[in-house]
Amino acid sequence: MKQALWISVVVLQCLEAFSQASESDLLHVNAGIEQAVVSKDMAFLKKHYADDFVFTHGTGFVEGKESWLKNVADPKTKFVSRVQDSTAVELHDDIGMVRGKVEITRNDPNLGVRYGIWYIRVYRFRDKRWQMLSHFTFREWHHP
Repeated sequence: MKQALWISVVVLQCLEAFSQASESDLLHVNAGIEQAVVSKDMAFLKKHYADDFVFTHGTGFVEGKESWLKNVADPKTKFVSRVQDSTAVELHDDIGMVRGKVEITRNDPNLGVRYGIWYIRVYRFRDKRWQMLSHFTFREWHHP
């Protein structure tokens, strides 16, 4: 009886450890979002953008999850690559803040072919996964 109780406690502790928010998991999701935008992996994006997600672009334009995902899914929107650099994480219990930059290549002469952004993203660990609440682009640069 004592052994069964001890095993149950150990199993519960292991399950709790696996459901905890971690910096490496957040970095993995943050990088995964970039790849999912390029590959138009809508299932991944819907899972990791919170329903109340807010995207503030470098232009000042603000949109929510539905509008942003509609833009990503549009066949005319062609992200060729999104490469992260200088990424840093701050964890505060179930809140994570990610700062970094992304160099973006698009197949869209109207918006520019290559440009980069510096961003701050805020995530919350909900339902055993990281979900982005906010993306704020605070600086952009364009390549000639």
